[in-house]
Amino acid sequence: MVGYLYCPANMKLLSICLLVVAVMLSLGCSDESISRSDKPLTRAAASKELSDMPLPASAHSIYYLSYVGGTQDLETYVRFDVDPQELDPAVDSLVTWNNRQMKRSLAYPRAPLSAAIAVTPDKNFLPMPWWDPATVKKGYFRGHIDGYALRILVDQARSRVYVYQND
Repeated sequence: MVGYLYCPANMKLLSICLLVVAVMLSLGCSDESISRSDKPLTRAAASKELSDMPLPASAHSIYYLSYVGGTQDLETYVRFDVDPQELDPAVDSLVTWNNRQMKRSLAYPRAPLSAAIAVTPDKNFLPMPWWDPATVKKGYFRGHIDGYALRILVDQARSRVYVYQND
């Protein structure tokens, strides 16, 4: 059997097959797409774009950028405002949604702003004037660094939620 693989005709066929597989993989890994809204969306309009991400009834001024590259590269940025009484329940809903979606139970403890993991958009996504979590002065952070986990920064003064997700 080993001798069969080393015969010149089979080696040529094997080389061609490996080349075809390499080309197919490189083509499949180069697909990129960016969808975004740099103008504020209503909840109804954003729900169409953000698939099943839970947005509270009062969600408004919704902005997003979603990047998918290759077979695994994913980055999503979402910002929305809500009525103050829906702020904490909105964050709880996002955490529950992500854990259910990923079939896991990450804790996402509430932490001070100083514990927030900085998220700087790739230069290719700029400008993103609506993504300004560094301006938050009163709020909290809930997040995790696992793949596809959320990083949520809550601006209590403006009743605003920033959500980042990557793979």
